[in-house]
Amino acid sequence: MVLAAVLLAWELLVRALRVPEYLLPPPTAIAAELFGSLDYYVPNAWVTFQEAIGGLALGSLIGFVLGVVMARSAFAERFLFPLAVGVRVTPIIAIAPIFIIWFGFTVWPKVVVAALITFFPVLTNTIVGLRSVDPCTLELMRSVHASELEILRKLRLPNALPYLMAAAKIGISLSLIGALVGEIVGAREGLGHVIDNASINLLTTTVFSAVIALTVMGVALTELANVVEHRVLFWHESHRTSAERT
Repeated sequence: MVLAAVLLAWELLVRALRVPEYLLPPPTAIAAELFGSLDYYVPNAWVTFQEAIGGLALGSLIGFVLGVVMARSAFAERFLFPLAVGVRVTPIIAIAPIFIIWFGFTVWPKVVVAALITFFPVLTNTIVGLRSVDPCTLELMRSVHASELEILRKLRLPNALPYLMAAAKIGISLSLIGALVGEIVGAREGLGHVIDNASINLLTTTVFSAVIALTVMGVALTELANVVEHRVLFWHESHRTSAERT
């Protein structure tokens, strides 16, 4: 209802004030553009989707592996974590052209940019999740001579799952941003390419349509992650109802 009210007010104000469409198009014009040119937006959205998912998968893998190593080794954490922070705080848009030079106008520059943006939340959540185990349970497993691999598989990883799922939901939005940045810097297709070209030519309706397509994609992926989280973490306290807790 709030969204409908905002859209209605937007439509009425734009038409009442006669705002030029290149400055702020009405929602009806955006909807007409988006649904009237689905054969243009859907293929470009599919390209951005592939780049974002590829970057999310690569960044999550790197973050998880490094997180496991740092969680088990204080020396590795002291050595690697500052490097990870350095990568995290580096403006990605400043180094994205370098990947274009290295990999050309292929999918890989966008995947790498998306991976660099997404790996840090997975890294930090993996470290926290693997370490935040119940000391009594950990002592019990060690008392029955469980190996470190068994402790990792049966105690630390299940305990880290809520943290990893939270990092995945954060990574979804970050991966889309990374793919978009890579496309704006240099690409021949994708929603970032659409937005860049449309903004240069003052096609504001096209810009809004591409942004809406990107938003729909992000919401759909986040909802999918929520479904997976509820299926995987049905046993966890955070997914139990108040009646079950009592």
